[in-house]
Amino acid sequence: MLIAMSSMAVLGLIAIQVYWVDSTYTSRSQDFQSTVQVVLSEVSLELEQADLETKKREASNVSISAVGQQSLLFDYGAAGVDVVNKRDTVSNSIIRDSPLEEQVLQQAGLFDAILGGGLDLEIIQNITERIDTLKLDSMITGGLASHGIRANYHYGIFTSDHRAEWIPISSKTQVDQLRDEGHYVHLFPNDALEKPSYLAIWFPQQNKYLWSSMWLMLVSSISLLIVIMILFSYSIGTIYRQRKLSEIKNDFINNMTHELKTPIATISLACEALQDSDMRKSEAIMGNYIGMIEQENKRLGILVENVLRTSIFEHGQMKLNIQPLNIHDAIKQAIGNIEIQVKKRNGEIRTNLLAAQCMVEGDSLHLLNVIYNLIDNAIKYADGRPVVEISTVSDARGISVSFKDNGIGISRENQKKVFDKLYRVPTGNVHNVKGFGLGLSYVKRVVEMHGGRIDLASELKKGSTFTIHLPYYYEKENKNPLM
Repeated sequence: MLIAMSSMAVLGLIAIQVYWVDSTYTSRSQDFQSTVQVVLSEVSLELEQADLETKKREASNVSISAVGQQSLLFDYGAAGVDVVNKRDTVSNSIIRDSPLEEQVLQQAGLFDAILGGGLDLEIIQNITERIDTLKLDSMITGGLASHGIRANYHYGIFTSDHRAEWIPISSKTQVDQLRDEGHYVHLFPNDALEKPSYLAIWFPQQNKYLWSSMWLMLVSSISLLIVIMILFSYSIGTIYRQRKLSEIKNDFINNMTHELKTPIATISLACEALQDSDMRKSEAIMGNYIGMIEQENKRLGILVENVLRTSIFEHGQMKLNIQPLNIHDAIKQAIGNIEIQVKKRNGEIRTNLLAAQCMVEGDSLHLLNVIYNLIDNAIKYADGRPVVEISTVSDARGISVSFKDNGIGISRENQKKVFDKLYRVPTGNVHNVKGFGLGLSYVKRVVEMHGGRIDLASELKKGSTFTIHLPYYYEKENKNPLM
């Protein structure tokens, strides 16, 4: 339930992040389009003003040259002819050489102002004649830059029926995109006689430009999503590990309760039997019950010792008593301690001790426990009659001890977990394998503290082989020379 709620929360945060990025991109796109339209309107207005100035200059020239000449000739005769001749000589520049000429020009200007409205006739021209195409690109670039847009673009002029009227050389190959995807503005909208023309501009990398303008937000958003995913994964992993640990601990408590309950019940029954006066009459029966109590008491001691040993490992309080040890003697001693259990199951322990060098430096008590636990483990998981083969070999670095059994085997998946504390290999419907899952974790820890390692080779229904490798000499810095 908690995992499901966490997953929903993370998915909700991701959805919010995606929605936020999408909304921001949409807003940026709309702002970009609005800004482009503003720039195009400014360019159109600038072109219209330039065209109006040009028309005024042309109308002024017409007034002075045509109407002015007639007025001068009519009113001033020879003096007017002289002024006209002077204007033609200096290429239409106004020359005021005398008060008479000044008066003549003022008269001509007044006459032009009176007749100007009637002479301001629209003359149909080609669009390239009304626009300075050399300055158009710089006008567009400057307008976009003034509004913070520095994206690459193509532009051109089209008629009202979407026919290309003028396209610069750099945009010749982009006519279709300009026509279909470009931003448009009407040029000279106040002209009544001119056919409508439109300035179009198209940005080939508009989406890339918009995303690049959002890089800081995208980086922060992606970083936040990564952090969320890492935290979510860590949380899920922690929850899963806690759940598995809880299951393992519950299993451990159940097994420990069962393991402790059995010898306690046996001792209790034996004590009740010994209290019977009839039982006291037979020394053989009393000896049998006393032996039973002693055996079960030892069993309880071993169980408690395993739990305490694990607790010592957890707190890092375990210290090794290093001294010379003969591994072959330790193996024989362990076999002697467990021989009764082997005989009860009609089992057999075979030895093949071939190591030429069998002396090592180590803690005799803990190494003896390691050997005992591995033999006990082989017996418990035997398939039917237990057969355990123990062999040793030595090399230049140390000695290797192998424990091969005919047990049920361990799957590849479980082989990675068998050395974990409290972990027990699942045995299906087989419930007669007792233990706490502490033996192999203890074995691995002791071997590694001696600078060695433990290997496992196993296959389901074909048995397992545990091999411990121990160096001849113990290193205080615990560099694990055989790891």
